[in-house]
Parts: sequence; C-alpha cells; structure tokens
Amino acid sequence: MTDTKAQHIYLVDDDEDDQFLVQHLIKEHSPEAVVDILEDGEALIQALDQTDKLPNLVLLDLNMPRMNGMEALERIRANEAYNDLPIIILTTSDSEQDRKKALQLQASDYLVKPGSGYQMNQLVSAIKQNWL
Repeated sequence: MTDTKAQHIYLVDDDEDDQFLVQHLIKEHSPEAVVDILEDGEALIQALDQTDKLPNLVLLDLNMPRMNGMEALERIRANEAYNDLPIIILTTSDSEQDRKKALQLQASDYLVKPGSGYQMNQLVSAIKQNWL
C-alpha cells in the first residue's frame, strides 16, 4: 500500500506476552501504525460497532474467553458492512480443522504463531508486506 496515512490495526488476543510482542514488532516494521489491543471477540465486535472508520487489518487469536476468535469471525462475516475488512487469524493452533473452518468463515489468512521471536519478526514483516 502506498498510502502514507497511519495503518490502524486491531490486535485481538488475551495473552499479554503475545500482545506485547506483536505490538512491538508491528511498531518496529511500521512506526506510524496505530495498534488497538482488544482482549476477546466481544470487545472486537463492540469496537467495530462503535467506530466510524474500520481498521486496515484485524489480527485475531482463536483461543480467548467470552467470545473466541471463530465465533467473532462468524459474527463479523455475517455483517455485509465488514465484507472487505481483512481478518487474519493469528493463533497457536496448527489444527487443520481450525484452519479449514476459519477459511470457510472467510478469514483472509490463517497464520500459526511461531515459537521464536525471530520467526515472529519474519511473520510480522510478511503481514506488513501482504496486508498493509
């Protein structure tokens, strides 16, 4: 994207370590990016309903309390207003069943969180190149 405006990203994850690492890496690759951290799917639905301008990207974990990522994805995709919103599942689940279900629910991509900081850095770099 050649737009010089700040990219707005919703990071939806209940794990504080993952929140910190992903936010740090996004800021490293895109210092101008605005990252809103949301704790679960319910918070994501509320944020989307209350905003006047949709984020450029949603990074959505699957395993969260109250409303998990799969439930949130299904609710979001049921609303035509969000058809063009890129939603990437970013999760520790490498289950092929989860991957298939998320893609059937129209996730834009399904990425498994890597085990090392270096690999996560590479993943965030790829997200920036492909989605922002």
